[in-house]
Amino acid sequence: MIEYDQKNCRLMPNAHAAWQCGMKRILIAAVCVFAGMVMAACASSSSGSKEVVTAGSSGGGGKVSQERDPSRIYGDPELNEAYSNWAEAGYPKHSASRKYTLDGKATWYGPGLNGNKTASGEVFDMYGMTAAHRKLPFGTIVLVTNEENGKSVVVRINDRGPFTSGRVIDLSYGAAYLVDMIRAGVVECSIDIIRLGYDEYAE
Repeated sequence: MIEYDQKNCRLMPNAHAAWQCGMKRILIAAVCVFAGMVMAACASSSSGSKEVVTAGSSGGGGKVSQERDPSRIYGDPELNEAYSNWAEAGYPKHSASRKYTLDGKATWYGPGLNGNKTASGEVFDMYGMTAAHRKLPFGTIVLVTNEENGKSVVVRINDRGPFTSGRVIDLSYGAAYLVDMIRAGVVECSIDIIRLGYDEYAE
């Protein structure tokens, strides 16, 4: 009589032995699947907790948030349309470009200032696509490129600054996040004027 190796399931001299081998393999597979489900559930619970904490810290009884919360960042259809029209026209260089400083260092601002009035009179929203420039007319739409990684963002000028030598534009938190300069804080940038705004006080 041929002996059956149950440990390795190598020999199956009859139907009963084959059935035993098959059942053993099914049982092992079921145990592995269950273990995987438990591990996945634990991982999901952990990441879910972090997300809930982040969401909770960014909303506070109707108060203006000062949190660095990427989920609050939003775009502006007007800026998207302006960029599309500019691109269709072949990215022309604006005739007023030589009048303004458009190359230098970019910085960003937001936490601690969100909700304050800007120099244009608008309420500052750090999650929107806006920026401060010392001379460009309010309402000017520009393309700002982070020269250190090639990423660009379209913003609207609604504030004044920065006032530190060598720095040419102050991006909102939202805009700075999109060009990946939050950690660096200060990066080399270039600015292209897409549409010039109207500001009687601009020099």
